[in-house]
Amino acid sequence: MGTGPSRRELLRAGGLLVAAGLLAGARPAAAAALPAPPSGFSASTPTTTAAARSAGYAVVTDFGAVGDGGSRPLSTRYATLADAQRAFPAARSLSDELDGVAIQKATDSGRAGVFYPAGTYLHSQAIVVRDHQRHLGAGAAGASPTAVLRNTRTRTTDYDFAQAHSFQIGDIHPAAFATGRAGISWATRPLAPITAGARSVRLTQSLGTVPLKVGDVVMVRCDNDPMVNRESVVYDAQQWNRVSSYNAASGVVGLELPVPWTIVTSSADPTVLDGPTLCVNDGADYFMNCPWSLCQDIEIGRLWLDSAGFTARNGVWRGWFHDLVVVGENMLGFNALVLSTIERVNGRFSSRMIELKHSSHTSTVREVSASWAPPSSGTVGVDADAVDIGEQSFGLTLTGIQVSIPAEDTANRRALNISTGQVSFSGALTHRGTGPQQAVWAIVDSQAPANPPRDLSLALLVRTRPGMYAYGVVGWPDPRPSSPVGVTLNLDQASSGTPAGQAFHVATGRNVTVTRIVGDRTTASWSPPGQAPTGCASVQV
Repeated sequence: MGTGPSRRELLRAGGLLVAAGLLAGARPAAAAALPAPPSGFSASTPTTTAAARSAGYAVVTDFGAVGDGGSRPLSTRYATLADAQRAFPAARSLSDELDGVAIQKATDSGRAGVFYPAGTYLHSQAIVVRDHQRHLGAGAAGASPTAVLRNTRTRTTDYDFAQAHSFQIGDIHPAAFATGRAGISWATRPLAPITAGARSVRLTQSLGTVPLKVGDVVMVRCDNDPMVNRESVVYDAQQWNRVSSYNAASGVVGLELPVPWTIVTSSADPTVLDGPTLCVNDGADYFMNCPWSLCQDIEIGRLWLDSAGFTARNGVWRGWFHDLVVVGENMLGFNALVLSTIERVNGRFSSRMIELKHSSHTSTVREVSASWAPPSSGTVGVDADAVDIGEQSFGLTLTGIQVSIPAEDTANRRALNISTGQVSFSGALTHRGTGPQQAVWAIVDSQAPANPPRDLSLALLVRTRPGMYAYGVVGWPDPRPSSPVGVTLNLDQASSGTPAGQAFHVATGRNVTVTRIVGDRTTASWSPPGQAPTGCASVQV
């Protein structure tokens, strides 16, 4: 068997997949064949500098950016930081790149959009994006980007990591919900019981001086279903929502989206959600000294982004990210992606390709392809799964996803890891990595007994190195109340040599259905050996 899937195999597996070349050589579908933009966005955006000026966009070269790929530290033009800040208020150091502070000045100009003519722009701080803003490069959708943003900062500290990204979109981080953290002032208030499908909630304790208005993004959550991540931050079943009405006298808060769960006041049963709570942004700051917020109505498209990663400490309520080339440690990472679409993206990653965490929900990711590459100088590669979806995210659809991991990658890295529910994924996973991992894909428990991973659908084309224990795994080796429930598998799996020991291994999953399996028809195994767990819809393959 060859080293990778053929174009025919890709099309058969995902429908939308194309055999993408690396970076500049890869071209999305012709513009005439592109799907319509998501609701609230338009395909009729300016593609030239002249059109952008006519449309009222801030053209970055009009604000001082040069875009010829040359390094121009502010120290080459200004004697003091104060002098530089009079021209470019966003400057933090005389080592800052001129292009970067000029782009930030254009971003902060109050225009509805920021336009990047063709060229290469160096920056040394993440570009802070504002609400209701578009950041667009020259050229039409469906073509390779001609505007390049290259972040020159290397990652050595947490501050560097947050600033070494291309953009900072909002500022949502799990630490905002941890107790006992200095500088955190996210306001939480108890709610009356909630019935699934409710479009309003009622406060049982006044917000006091905490501001709340129509259009604010809030979080509805429970308090008894903790999922603890590697940073020791607790997650509960939680939903980002937006305020449609607020009556301070009655405490009733109207919501744009229905709450997906029933949450009772209290229960001794750990599989029942209890402790309904409303979280309101009270202007909290963290070490970045930025307000915690979700940016609303954001578009970033037609750009080549070369940095440590795409976004930093972010939150997006309605966003469209499209026609991008992304090169970085983490390609596409979102802590809270809501009502958003990511499409037509390709690139390289050294740690993560796609990361959707912190209650991302009701979003679509499609036609994204990437290959692993060694970490660049000054960055730190880590053992992280290429596509990682978890931390109580839900309602996510990923289609046409192509992951390629070569033999040179020795990290403990799966191509796909899902630890949450209501996720549909179709794509091609090519994993030749020689690290200690023993499966290409995995669906694992959520660590949340009342909200286990439910209703998962995987359609996968898998190609891997010889000697894997299993192509995929469902559940942990030991049963847990938060093990996956309701998994549908459509599989085409093969190795470049000796087949994997198992087509897939169901450790603790329940209601597992296999609709199709081709390629290496290695015996699937169940736990206990030789029989399907109670409730599984299929038995030995």
